[in-house]
Amino acid sequence: MVLTEQECKLFYQLMWSLQYYVNKKLTLIPAINSIDDYIALDMEQKLLVRNALYENIGLIDGYVNDNPQQFSAEELAQVLAWKNFVKDNFYIERHLKKHSIFIGSKNKVYAVSGITQPLRDIISKSQLPHMTDAVLLPFANKIIFDGLLLHYPVYFGSNFSGELKDTYLIAKDNDAIIESLSTQINKPIEPKMIKSWQGEMQALSKIAQGLRGGQGQPALNSSVFSLIKAAIELGELATVVPHDMDALWKAYNRAERALDKMEKTLYYME
Repeated sequence: MVLTEQECKLFYQLMWSLQYYVNKKLTLIPAINSIDDYIALDMEQKLLVRNALYENIGLIDGYVNDNPQQFSAEELAQVLAWKNFVKDNFYIERHLKKHSIFIGSKNKVYAVSGITQPLRDIISKSQLPHMTDAVLLPFANKIIFDGLLLHYPVYFGSNFSGELKDTYLIAKDNDAIIESLSTQINKPIEPKMIKSWQGEMQALSKIAQGLRGGQGQPALNSSVFSLIKAAIELGELATVVPHDMDALWKAYNRAERALDKMEKTLYYME
């Protein structure tokens, strides 16, 4: 989902006007005498002013009181709402039809819309999860970013990607995805799986304990049984949220050793 053409036009009118006001008040970039001059600045210069805005957010009150561009009360209310901004390092976890999922500090999950184009057109699915420095703002009953996304070219392995996925699913299951910054949902997120597999995993573990090799059985049986037990142990740990990463890695290593043992057994059987 993106802003309508009219919403998009208004957003940039308000944002450039506000940033121009901030630049004049703080004298960050001299010799800027009009909003058009400000719009013509390069991105690095705009970034300086943009960051100063969030460090001096009280300037929004002065801007609304002065109302240099004579915006309507309704339009100024949109600017006042920006005092509820969220600036953070986010992980973009997935793109959905209506919005993209941003995960920030304290595992807060946000539904973020694009401005002129869907975020999936800016950051492809193949790049997810993607780390970005962004500022989220309320606008037109949506959460958008303020027009700038600072990207970090970091590759995330399957373990961390899985943790982000769990965070999203937990928030979804608890109806805790934040869709409005005006009325943020601060409902505590309790660790919870959509479906608990603990009963099934414990039953499999109990059955597996009876698997014994040796005593004249084929050598392959012992290797297979060891792999089954290690895989079930790994499965038991993997289905518990929050994950104990240290225990998971130890169980993974045991499963990997069992798999190697089975591979050697098969090799010698040829």
